[in-house]
Amino acid sequence: MKNKKHIVIYSHGFGVQKDDLGLLTDIAESISEIESVLFDYYEVDLTQNKIFICPISSQVNKLNQVIKDVKLKNPEAIIDLIAHSQGTMVAAMARNKSIRKSILLSSVFDMGLQRTLTRYNTKPGVKIDLEGISEIPSLSGSTLTKIIPKEYWQERLKIKVFDEYNELIKNTEVIAIEAKQDQLLPKVSMDDLNPGMRFISLDGDHNFNAPNREDLIKTIRDLLL
Repeated sequence: MKNKKHIVIYSHGFGVQKDDLGLLTDIAESISEIESVLFDYYEVDLTQNKIFICPISSQVNKLNQVIKDVKLKNPEAIIDLIAHSQGTMVAAMARNKSIRKSILLSSVFDMGLQRTLTRYNTKPGVKIDLEGISEIPSLSGSTLTKIIPKEYWQERLKIKVFDEYNELIKNTEVIAIEAKQDQLLPKVSMDDLNPGMRFISLDGDHNFNAPNREDLIKTIRDLLL
């Protein structure tokens, strides 16, 4: 019997593009045996050096549409998902039953605003307006300034993080790969999390930059291949 086609869809994090920092593209290149589908959640205006962050509900809708399109074109394929940072919450909220296995990198378990506001408010050029338009210059080396509507913040505040992950676990196998030296995400209690989520801890910062990306890629290959 011919092996089924295998496809991985990627869900990137907050305020970046699919190829920022090379994380998801490095993973995709390392599993060339599998077809990879990468896409962007946000619109970019290079003439103004701006990236326009859409509400989380719009991101969820886009991910579900990508999954639907892939499934329609490949009805017999095995479809897995790799998500990073805030893209893990988008993946959880999508609750898509077409996904066989979800691999979550640097999963976000705290969607409250305090952590984000504390991180950004001390940076030059940052303008946070929870009732209007926020502007956040990039802190990661990109030249793009994040333009954020109030709807993004409003939706984020309403998310019940553990409820979303627990629903995801009902629909797909979930493996969360944690970065031991994550500089962005705080440790939180996991008491309300369904024990069905499998955790793997690896050395690395939030983006698993060198020299730790190689170990991450090996782990992902083992999980998928």
